[in-house]
Amino acid sequence: MDVAFMPDKAEIATFVARAKKIYAERYQEEFEKLHRDKYVAIEPDSGDYFLGDTQLDTAISAKAKYPERTFHFILIGHKGVYKRR
Repeated sequence: MDVAFMPDKAEIATFVARAKKIYAERYQEEFEKLHRDKYVAIEPDSGDYFLGDTQLDTAISAKAKYPERTFHFILIGHKGVYKRR
């Protein structure tokens, strides 16, 4: 994704929906059993995922493989990416 390009709300919603669908159909059941409280980054064009203990660890792994792509992050087993302490 070009950094100078700012997608509109509809494009963002479509991107997120694609990533969530991939997660739900391919990974959610297994990840919620084996990787609860870890982060996953989904790259919707390839369907690839990257796991990490923190969102930063996950982003570093994802960007190492796909430096120009955008990812959707999920905190496994939670409704949002951030948890309150």
